[in-house]
Amino acid sequence: MKQFLSLVVLTGSLYFSPAQAIGSDADDESSVQAIPLGQSALPQEKLRSGQTYQQLKENAFSTESAFGGDKVQTIDPDKVWGGDIELGLVLSSGNTQSTAIRTNAELMHELTDFRNKYLIQTLIQRNSQFDEATGDKTRYTTAQRVNLVAQSNYKFYQSEHSIFGRASYLNDRFGAFEEQGSLAAGYAMRAYQKGDDYLDLETGPGIAYQQTSDKNTSSGMIWWVAANLDYHLTESNSFRQALEWSVSLDGKNSSWQSRSSLTSQVNGRLSMRLNFTVKYDSNPGQFRQKTDTETSATLVYSF
Repeated sequence: MKQFLSLVVLTGSLYFSPAQAIGSDADDESSVQAIPLGQSALPQEKLRSGQTYQQLKENAFSTESAFGGDKVQTIDPDKVWGGDIELGLVLSSGNTQSTAIRTNAELMHELTDFRNKYLIQTLIQRNSQFDEATGDKTRYTTAQRVNLVAQSNYKFYQSEHSIFGRASYLNDRFGAFEEQGSLAAGYAMRAYQKGDDYLDLETGPGIAYQQTSDKNTSSGMIWWVAANLDYHLTESNSFRQALEWSVSLDGKNSSWQSRSSLTSQVNGRLSMRLNFTVKYDSNPGQFRQKTDTETSATLVYSF
């Protein structure tokens, strides 16, 4: 059978099409296809949305490629935000009265070239103590912490690789370090991705500042390393693990932190989350513990 390749120039677009087999008219219009002006023949970039949040998957919509092949994903420009907000509340009354409120907001802003992440964590706890001698009740604060993180990744075109810039600030009134801040920049890559599951790796140099509870301050160069895993155990249960290392390059305080969470969907956008956090400082100061841990159960609203 004889076949030939026809070249058609139509409305400013080029398209190669095999003619039909013997017995068909080579001039038959059905054997020729053209791409309208303004539509690219190349498939769009398959953008990888922030897989930290399952809701971002709903923001992607499918479109047919120009050649009628496999569908590709783009991001709805009206739905580029995703994230979740946690709230934990503990109230006790009677002989001992205390109030503890823990909030956590983790947001993702997914754009064509940039992936922006924001983290806001707060904790406040107040206790009441009864003095039997005077009959007075004294109320005092036992925990007060604010942690802010902002990071932006520039994504290389059609690649798992990116460069990032990260800024963080911690104010912990009752911690070993009253203040800690850092700036870091470097290289990041999505080492693994399958559906909603992914593993991100980051590393690069930076600078850090810290002030101990004794008002001693220091600053210096650090090397930043981080790993972030999000893995869905079932359709309604997921596991998240974040590991962060801040290694001092001048022999001062180095630290690492592990945040583990197990999330179970309750109904719609509401979930329950169990969190376990470990933070280690190599040089927290005299009479201070090097390791702090925190366990919490929170209600999560995702959007």
